[in-house]
Amino acid sequence: MSGFTISNRFLDPYDPFWICRTLALKMGTVAILLFLCNAFLMAPSSSVPFILTTIVGTAASEMLPTHSKLKKLGTLFGVVFILAIPSMLFGLFSYFKLSLFLLVISFTYFALRFMAINPKTAAIPVMMITWGLMQLAGGAGTNLNAVGNNYFYYVEFAFVGAITVLFFPNFSPNIFKSAFIRVLENDAKRIGTKDFKNSEAIVLGSMSMMRSKLPLLPETYQVLYESIIKFQHECTKLRCSKLNPSSEEEQRLVSSLIKSLILAVSHNKEFSDIDDQLSQLQVSNQALHEALHRMIEGYDQCLA
Repeated sequence: MSGFTISNRFLDPYDPFWICRTLALKMGTVAILLFLCNAFLMAPSSSVPFILTTIVGTAASEMLPTHSKLKKLGTLFGVVFILAIPSMLFGLFSYFKLSLFLLVISFTYFALRFMAINPKTAAIPVMMITWGLMQLAGGAGTNLNAVGNNYFYYVEFAFVGAITVLFFPNFSPNIFKSAFIRVLENDAKRIGTKDFKNSEAIVLGSMSMMRSKLPLLPETYQVLYESIIKFQHECTKLRCSKLNPSSEEEQRLVSSLIKSLILAVSHNKEFSDIDDQLSQLQVSNQALHEALHRMIEGYDQCLA
């Protein structure tokens, strides 16, 4: 069983939304390309700072919420630029201890100012200070010629990261479907019972993940997402209904249909024709039947 199938019973409990899987594959790809690049470019000093800076930038392009390749590239080059600047400045001032001390104090002052304006941005200058001091041990350039050379190596290695970002496979459909399965599993387990609620952490997290991937997916996924919300609404009504409480037979029927849909999504196949079961549900609960039927049609359209 591949780790990159839509559903993997070994990895899903620990990585339900593919965050670790996509990061591991992306970091592994960029690391191999960077090692190959270094074999030919031969950096003037230790290549570790250039490789690590590019890997951090590539990871940030995947982790930060961006909805296009262009924005991912902007994140990559922005992070590389932010980390490269203190590395080069601290190297220039490293022979003058007082100047280096004053430079670090200046960065610390900006960190405090950023914290006063927006606590979330305070991490940027702090990260720059830490990264710059770390690079002093790795042979940072101490004159303008060395700094210029290092600057071009940062750019060259960053372009390797850009190639990875541009040509990395789009796993958004699989991530969306994996999150869809998490919602369906919760529905199948608790449909019609007093324990059913669509405000659980796994459901809210899954809906949020699906919504975040919509800008990267075709319009059909938007239709599916809306039908999922509608189905969740009908399931909640089923639990709250006192005038027409659902029978155990109806609960088993809906649960069976949902499990069949989970199986279809897991194998990335169209939902099998089970008109008899759907017809039985139509007789007992018209609104729930329409919501489920619309959700199934929405899923099938995503495969078309």
